[in-house]
Amino acid sequence: MNPLSAPFFTLAGQFKRERSRWGYWSPVAVAVGIVAYFGLPFEPGLWVVAAVPALALAVWGVSRLSWPAAVILFALTLAAAGFAAAQIETRLDERPMLDRDYGPVGIQGRVARTEIMPDGLRLTLSHPRIDRLPPANIPDKIRIKFRDLTLADAPPTGADIDMYGRVGGFSEPVAPGATDFRWQAYFRHLGGLGWAYGGIKILDADPPVLSLHEKFALAFERARKKLAHDVYDHLSGDVAAMTAARLNGEQTAISQYVIEAMRIAGLAHLLSTSGFHVTIMALLIYFPLRAGMALIPWLALRYPIKKYAAAAAMLSALAYTLLVGSEAATLRSLLMTGVAMLAITVDRRSHPLRLVMISAGLGMLIAPNAAMGPSFQMSFAAVFCLIASNQKAWDWAQGDFTSFMPEWFRSFAAHMWGIARTSLVATAATTPFAIYHFQSFSLYGFAANMAAIPLTSFWVMPMILMAYIAAPFGWDGPFIDAAGAGVAVTIRIATTVAGWPHSIFYWPAMPGYVLVMIVLGGLWLCLWRLRWRWLGLVPVIFGMMYPLYTPVPDFFVTADGMEWAARLDDGRLAVSNLDHDKFAYTQWQQRLGNVPLVDVSEIQGQVRCDEAGCVYRKGPHSVAMPGTEAAALEDCGQAEIVVAPVAIKDCGARYVIDDPALWFYGAQAIYFDGADVRIETARAGRGVRPWSVGWHNKATEDEE
Repeated sequence: MNPLSAPFFTLAGQFKRERSRWGYWSPVAVAVGIVAYFGLPFEPGLWVVAAVPALALAVWGVSRLSWPAAVILFALTLAAAGFAAAQIETRLDERPMLDRDYGPVGIQGRVARTEIMPDGLRLTLSHPRIDRLPPANIPDKIRIKFRDLTLADAPPTGADIDMYGRVGGFSEPVAPGATDFRWQAYFRHLGGLGWAYGGIKILDADPPVLSLHEKFALAFERARKKLAHDVYDHLSGDVAAMTAARLNGEQTAISQYVIEAMRIAGLAHLLSTSGFHVTIMALLIYFPLRAGMALIPWLALRYPIKKYAAAAAMLSALAYTLLVGSEAATLRSLLMTGVAMLAITVDRRSHPLRLVMISAGLGMLIAPNAAMGPSFQMSFAAVFCLIASNQKAWDWAQGDFTSFMPEWFRSFAAHMWGIARTSLVATAATTPFAIYHFQSFSLYGFAANMAAIPLTSFWVMPMILMAYIAAPFGWDGPFIDAAGAGVAVTIRIATTVAGWPHSIFYWPAMPGYVLVMIVLGGLWLCLWRLRWRWLGLVPVIFGMMYPLYTPVPDFFVTADGMEWAARLDDGRLAVSNLDHDKFAYTQWQQRLGNVPLVDVSEIQGQVRCDEAGCVYRKGPHSVAMPGTEAAALEDCGQAEIVVAPVAIKDCGARYVIDDPALWFYGAQAIYFDGADVRIETARAGRGVRPWSVGWHNKATEDEE
């Protein structure tokens, strides 16, 4: 055997011996197709959809001739299916989106959703009408914020209303790779957002509803609003906001202080309804109902009570998901719970790992865009690693931990150790995703979860279930009060843990390829059984060391050129004006690893400013930020890079980032590496897609 080919044949032999595990990689192939679709800088044609059945036929044709070829073709078929599912979802969800601001204008619409904010209300309007805007360019839904209004001021759900305000498009990423709110809004059918200048005029409190889907959605929205009224009648502040989030899925009223404390303490998954809550709600129906029917001998001996309880649990999980909103994590848990309960009803034993992989595959095919978000990724990673981890590896610790304890205390100690073990595994599984999406991870999350999860499981959620049962009769008040008491303790746990020293660590932004490398390494480690699985540790460890070999930007500028920031040699981030666009500054600060911010007016040295503008120097490089066209022309002969919010002609600088360039490429980040300069742009990474600015202009040009 050729020494160069020996490792290949060895790996091929190991792969063949793992044949029983091949099926677990099917959702991974689907995810690869979805990631490939959303990573394209252009919108592909529909030929991929037609390629799926062709590839499937090819798999069937070559399966008897060559198993390696059949495996490769089958993986390509699944990847093409994920690609096609994402493409179909994008085409079905395509709606008009606003690209610029309009206002002050008259705005009319139908109240589809009411959300409480810390400083007012936010209404989602369907069938909007905007003055001076052609009907063909009006989105299906828009969001309008009303300051200083309370839930008591909200118009009835489903009412047609009129107001005066301003509306515009969702903001673009403030840096390459930063959060893309237009992408998120696209798949929620939201085409714009704005705020009202005055009050609300109700045109029709109960207009006719023609669509069955709209009737269904309004019914659940009215139920959510009724539950919110009940909560705020009994509770107040963040306790009311978090209790309402458990009941109806709306967490917009929670203050930033509590959100930050929950995030630092590793309890962010308890802020709103997650897959954890859906599973608990199903189990709170399944076990008591089955136990209750078992107490009736006539019923238990004649009918399959286990199947009845499983069916009721499925219905309760479905109803709860519809009530709180089918986000990615709740959808994953609903599918997983549904498959498990379905297995019970058909007398089949459900394998946990197979269960989670099936639910992941189904979830990605149903809502491909969810696979790109932190909710689905972190939820799936936690559940997957908990199931895939070798339970026997902990038996010795559990035995030693409880052997010296009294018999009556061992069960409780084992349960608490199980929570600690679960928290440790879940924290390790979700840490790469937390770093990628939020550039941070909580050090004491396992301790906070040990206290908060039992409280949520055995007190808060049972009280929430009882509130649901009692709400139609108006008797939900005592249960809301009880749930609120548990939520108040949860907030206290979060604020206490968040106050501990070094409770959170910040990392610079993780590149996408690093996350892919870590995920594939983790899957390799968990899905295979033989010793070669330990090879998965190599990409995981190398990936987590990314700050050692990944450069960070030295300069940021927004898409309008009005705000910029420069990284100083001492690690601080100097910003053009701390009082302007704090969101952009916070995003830049977070992507650098939460470095300190400083206003340029407070420093002298690397950044020097006068009335005409500022100049930033980094080694041999210089960046000029003039405020006027005359100052820009002067800087063109002196600076290497000129960044200006105005158009500049005949500039002799090496790089010119002026108004036309910013309009075309969006926000930009500049990297200095010795004598080299690299510039990344936000729109280049996004390309021209249905959710990007300029898509409709591009589509019109293509038609012409």
